[in-house]
Amino acid sequence: MAAVPVRVDMTTFSAASPSPDNALSARIPLLQTGVPGFDQILGGGFPSHSLYLLQGLAGSGKTTLACQIGYHHAHQGKKVLILTLIAETHGKMLNHLSSFSFFDEQLVGDRIVFIGAYPDLLKGGLRQLLKSIAATLGEQRPDIMIIDGFRTVRDAKPTDVALSEFMLSLNSLVSTMRCTTFLLSPTEGNVADSENTLVDGLIELSQYEHGLNLIREIKVFKLRGSKHLLGRHVFEVGADGIAIYPRLEAVSTSTGAMPGVSRQRLGFGIEGWDRLTHGGVAKGSTTALLGNPGVGKTLMGMHFIYDGLKRGEPCLVVGFYESPEALLEKARSVGLDFRTYYDSGALQVIWNPPLEILVDSLAHTMLRNVEARQVSRLLVDGVDGLREIVMHPGRSRSFLAALVNELRCRNVTTFFTQELAYFGQAPGDGEIAASMLFENIILMRYVDANGINRRQIGVLKLRENGYDAANHILLISDQGMSIEEAVAGPVHLTPTL
Repeated sequence: MAAVPVRVDMTTFSAASPSPDNALSARIPLLQTGVPGFDQILGGGFPSHSLYLLQGLAGSGKTTLACQIGYHHAHQGKKVLILTLIAETHGKMLNHLSSFSFFDEQLVGDRIVFIGAYPDLLKGGLRQLLKSIAATLGEQRPDIMIIDGFRTVRDAKPTDVALSEFMLSLNSLVSTMRCTTFLLSPTEGNVADSENTLVDGLIELSQYEHGLNLIREIKVFKLRGSKHLLGRHVFEVGADGIAIYPRLEAVSTSTGAMPGVSRQRLGFGIEGWDRLTHGGVAKGSTTALLGNPGVGKTLMGMHFIYDGLKRGEPCLVVGFYESPEALLEKARSVGLDFRTYYDSGALQVIWNPPLEILVDSLAHTMLRNVEARQVSRLLVDGVDGLREIVMHPGRSRSFLAALVNELRCRNVTTFFTQELAYFGQAPGDGEIAASMLFENIILMRYVDANGINRRQIGVLKLRENGYDAANHILLISDQGMSIEEAVAGPVHLTPTL
């Protein structure tokens, strides 16, 4: 097909430009998507009446995302036009969308209108396609338009000039008709093509593969008139459609929230240890419990949680290795009655084996729980498990720093348990480097005292507070934990495994 330069008489759709005095009131409103997490990435939503390109290879979720936005607005009484070029048939598209909770068959034909536009492109090229779109917009007057299979326009082999003129005319048309428009194309990359450069926003959906794991990601390359979050963000497709989880580091950076400082001290719930630490840890601080396997890290964290529960504080435990029932039983075995608080909801447990979990989804769930219940104390049992589900190499430390900062800003006093590599081994370089994220560090390990393996506990760091620097013997019985005498004389670390 020979390429034909495209020009459309726009006088029918002309609109007066706002005067400088009226510029503030004429600012373009934001179109909120209704997709969980998406508006936060976009800086509040899409600037309305503009042209956007949603791109991504086959199966990335473009059609689902666009239609989810469309149905969200159709449920609010707005009209959505879906134009298809070479794409799946309308019947198949409706069949696929029907599996999502946002789908409503009653809206199809009234608020959701499907029209096939490929015959116009085939018949008269870009000129005819644009005229057809203009006529359809004038007839239907939709609030949102979705053009699926937009790559077909490029495949029609227009010249670069013809395609650029088409994109400019289409952008002007949808702006004048006040119709927010999404173009869906099975491409990827921010390249210097007309489709990318002459749209008001470019969003890419992709997949990231690490080992045997695969996650979905979304990235905003550009969004004119909006301060969006940079970088990649993960999302998942479920029964309710797409849910996006903004990358925690980007969220924490954009808010710029500063944690406060408190003089209040919260005890560990272990009498001898509270005395040695001069009252416990500062409220809103973070504490790392480092120790060998089985030395009592989880039990110490549970004593801290139990002390808060007895004082009427809402508490939360996030674990990776022991189910809620296993934790309740472990607490019962040392005289801590967690069951009553668990049944009443004062204590909640978020448990996820460290398998194929989206770490940003988990962080979102944690922070939402903290805010909704005004959680005062949090135990993250197994920071190692948290690191294991961070898929991108090198990200775990920045993610953990962002999580710690968000918890501090919410004045949550948090304990993280972290396992040392071997029995009897002192913290290595990795643990020491990570320790910079924590105000307080408690070291628990096994030692050989006169031929007997005994538990030893000591403070490595306790900011804003005095403490007894001596190592002490730690006992665990069916009555809980207790602190014994300071370690005297030479002791030996137990042999490594």
